[in-house]
Amino acid sequence: MKKFLIFFVCLGFYSMGQEANAQISQGNHSVGLEFEWSDRSVDLPDQEKQQNDFFSLTPSYSYFIKDRLSIIGGGSYYKRRNKRFNQNPNSSGWERKEWDVFVGLRKHIEIRPKLFMIGTYGIRYSYTDYFIESVIANEEWLYSSQQKLNQLALFGNLGLAYFPSEKFSFELIFIESQFFKFNNKSTVSAHNINNYEDKGWVFEVDGFLDQPSLAVRYYF
Repeated sequence: MKKFLIFFVCLGFYSMGQEANAQISQGNHSVGLEFEWSDRSVDLPDQEKQQNDFFSLTPSYSYFIKDRLSIIGGGSYYKRRNKRFNQNPNSSGWERKEWDVFVGLRKHIEIRPKLFMIGTYGIRYSYTDYFIESVIANEEWLYSSQQKLNQLALFGNLGLAYFPSEKFSFELIFIESQFFKFNNKSTVSAHNINNYEDKGWVFEVDGFLDQPSLAVRYYF
């Protein structure tokens, strides 16, 4: 599956370099807002419950330097929480918060009237705070771990944009890849407190089955 996604990303970037008839003109501006939210509660065996909630907000701005080619920049805030508990006071869970800023180039390729393939590539900086906690009350045992992660990444994504009118579009991003350098600092607390630091490089590809993102954009 990942090999197919990598091939699709490469094919999309090749398509971005091809010429097409202009419809989105040089000098236009646009602002966009991407919003995702979910709140789920699941019953598990042994009278356990699991709660999972997620929230993401991404505003952005773009300027068309030529027909169908724009500079785009913005930032986002992401938060996800997961918690498991039962009738006993025992519990476990984690919380992840992420802030990032990005800038890049975006190309529109017409598929049919009002429907475009969009491809974006650029650079992104993100900061992540990831906290894990587990409590076993009967044994008076508490485990917690906190990670602070900095990432500087090259990213690319592919999606679709549909224009119900000249001023608005709806966008669906279904494939995203990134190549990034990370610096991970962790603090683990159980009976003792230990600090760790990890650095490295990672390449990731996420497909639409993982989590698509939907946005609305206004052009002026």
